[in-house]
Amino acid sequence: MIGYYEWTGEKGDKQPHFIHAEDEALLAAAGLTWTTEIDGERRRVFVVVTREARDASGDVHDRMPAFLSRDLWDDWLNPASLTVDGDTAASKSNRLELLDELDASSSAIAATMRTHEVDRRVNNSRSADPRDASLIAPLLR
Repeated sequence: MIGYYEWTGEKGDKQPHFIHAEDEALLAAAGLTWTTEIDGERRRVFVVVTREARDASGDVHDRMPAFLSRDLWDDWLNPASLTVDGDTAASKSNRLELLDELDASSSAIAATMRTHEVDRRVNNSRSADPRDASLIAPLLR
């Protein structure tokens, strides 16, 4: 992704903010997926891993995605990195090491983040064109 939105303010008067890397680099957020049964149907479920917000993200919201640096993508996408047999000290160590790397990576990426207010049109999915680049442009006041 190139960024994400968070809103500030009171209900009915919320202001959207676009949060992105300073150099406009692509951002990779850590996620988890699994298959579950919902109402008798097998469904694929997906969540974005979040953490306490830091730096520019923290100016707008208390949570932010946990970001992955490129060198962690392969480990994060490898199920064996987190799903190991048993609850041995070695398996716990592997999981904790990956989570420590995720924390360091996410903190480093958060330090490059910037935020700016954007037009409230992003709030209306029915009328906003997702290809409209002005939706992420800084709001001029």
